[in-house]
Amino acid sequence: MKELVISMEGINEKHREFIGSKAFSLHTLHDEGLKVPPYTCITTKAYEKYLRSSSLKGRITLELARKDIKDMRWEEMWDLSLRIRNFFLNTPIPETLEKEIRDKLDKYLTDVPVVVRSSAPGEDTGSTSFAGLHESYVNIRGLEAIIKHIRLVWASLWSDAAFLYREELGLDIKDSSMAVMIQELIAGEVSGIVFSSNPENKDQMVIEAVHGLNKGLVDGDVEPDRWILDRENSSIIQHTSPSNRERITLLKNTGTALEKPSDKISNTVPLSEREVHELYDIALVLEKRFGNPQDIEWTKKDNETYILQSRPITTTDDREKLWYLSLKRTMANLQKLRIRIENELIPEMVSDTNAMRSVKLENMDNIGLAREIMRRKELYEMWEKRYKDEFIPFAHGMRLFGQVYNDVVKPDNPYEFMDLLSSAGLLSIKRNGLLSRLAGMLRNDVSLMNNAKNNLIEGDFKDDFEEFFENYGHSGIFKSREELLKLIMEIASNPEKEMPAKKDTTDMEKHFIASFSEKDRACAEELLDVGRISYRLRDDDNIHLGRIEDQYLQSLNEAKHRVVSRSFSIDTGDILDDDELLKSLNDETYIPVKKPDVKKETLNNKEYQRQIQGQPAGEGLVTGIAHVITGNEELFNIKFGEILVCDAIDPNMTFVVPLVSGIVERRGGMLIHGAIIAREYGIPCVTGIPDATQIIRNGDEVTVDGYLGIVTIRRKSGTG
Repeated sequence: MKELVISMEGINEKHREFIGSKAFSLHTLHDEGLKVPPYTCITTKAYEKYLRSSSLKGRITLELARKDIKDMRWEEMWDLSLRIRNFFLNTPIPETLEKEIRDKLDKYLTDVPVVVRSSAPGEDTGSTSFAGLHESYVNIRGLEAIIKHIRLVWASLWSDAAFLYREELGLDIKDSSMAVMIQELIAGEVSGIVFSSNPENKDQMVIEAVHGLNKGLVDGDVEPDRWILDRENSSIIQHTSPSNRERITLLKNTGTALEKPSDKISNTVPLSEREVHELYDIALVLEKRFGNPQDIEWTKKDNETYILQSRPITTTDDREKLWYLSLKRTMANLQKLRIRIENELIPEMVSDTNAMRSVKLENMDNIGLAREIMRRKELYEMWEKRYKDEFIPFAHGMRLFGQVYNDVVKPDNPYEFMDLLSSAGLLSIKRNGLLSRLAGMLRNDVSLMNNAKNNLIEGDFKDDFEEFFENYGHSGIFKSREELLKLIMEIASNPEKEMPAKKDTTDMEKHFIASFSEKDRACAEELLDVGRISYRLRDDDNIHLGRIEDQYLQSLNEAKHRVVSRSFSIDTGDILDDDELLKSLNDETYIPVKKPDVKKETLNNKEYQRQIQGQPAGEGLVTGIAHVITGNEELFNIKFGEILVCDAIDPNMTFVVPLVSGIVERRGGMLIHGAIIAREYGIPCVTGIPDATQIIRNGDEVTVDGYLGIVTIRRKSGTG
């Protein structure tokens, strides 16, 4: 097949593999006599020609070679996706290909608003569903805008969510392709979805409807009316109304807006009982035609029902995919999430932490301590779940800002937008500032320093030290005042490390805002604000979660101390799991079973690599002696100027960053805590190096290139 662009009327069976499942299913519905919006399809041949005729294919191949996808966390996949997306933004469609697309589209849809949708081959089958993983753009007008959004849909083939889902299914991303549908936008008065078979109960059907466009329902911004029907006889089992009815409407030039409609519409149920049963009938027709239960998007305009798309309801367990999709939030959703996090969740975390701190564990009897451990464990697990379900998705504020910034500014560096975010004050940086102040007091007073060496502190220093320990000593890192004092003396024994001067981003910010039309500039400013809050909370929420975890660990340590004190066969260095400790508390005659101390495998000399490739995460070039950290207790041995090599820097480890001259992490991504802190301190940083703590050894001379993401190792004899 040679066609690069095919209109709806020209599609036949031979085009199926070149136009994707979504486009071909609409062709099938059209042939069945159902109303579908007119559309034109940009085939996979056009996508492949675009890759071949530019440098894109080679650049994507190089990006994929950096690290195996199965070893990546979501932050790394988002970074990979962002870089590839930037390639598409900055790589124009070749003239000959663009002319062919323009000539074809000029005959159809360019005088009306359109939806630019993905339609990947194999995208939606009975066992897999890529719903929501690829992009669709609503209310696009004019050839120039359509051409731009074709590239963005192509780029969405490489989205982080699509990476994660394909990895889960064992699909090779390199073999994927993408067709694009240019579909006339039907601005329906009412829209919705139908699940011809309720995923929760196969004997039922589910219909959801909203006023206005479908986009708000699909994105989760608008709560729908919901009907549950008996599949056997179409009777309505239940109708649930939303707390308030909102709708998505078209903006005059491009895009959509969320609005609260008039009272008349707000108080009107979107569908009559007759219309509900009409949709029931249509759903059964589609299910029969395709041979399996269908997830159907529809809209109603002028009393006509249009089918926007129909795909199989996947038969796989989609819990992980749903979490991937939860990372991707709309602006309206992010604003609601921000209010909840700042006004409800973080104050609740602080309250829970303070409540646990007020409990005197040492005064409890063993049974009471066992109950307290279980209570703290449940509390910590609850907050871990909330962190995954709400805090991590709010990190999409940074991602959304970054995508929009790159779309309108088109910088060569896809991470340029980070400069506009880093002006936000981070809790861990404020904490380090207080630590530096304490170190400065010792540095400037010889007698105070000499007393500190003998664990004698007094005066203002003692007051400030005790206040710091009270506020920050419960981090799970400082097990005693002596450890904290040792760290402060190490910082004080070396020249004060100045924070780098903040880059003046005034012109950058003005340029970004000016890239929008006057009526959209307030939205651009709001997006920047959400991005900055998201950046700050990405760091701060880790600290709050760490404090809750530490309170749980303190209760376990109290239990372990009691068990060790009454048993000659157990000492403080032994590893005991929670269940064993609880059994020992509830039964004083029980001797807990020690867990084996599993030593990490180390790489042998044959696997020594002189140079390893990671991801640049903090600009700069530095050479120093490696200090490899495999446990928090080793942090207090770090010396000034060393290169910190670790699995990942968590917020409770941040206090050592002012001592080090470079950072190397196994975990990757520009959004991880270590990368954020490295940028704040202006420290060269490379992340995303598998086996970093095994390849690099204590004492190796290491050069960290934070521009290219390369770490060079010069092995010293006898290191290990």
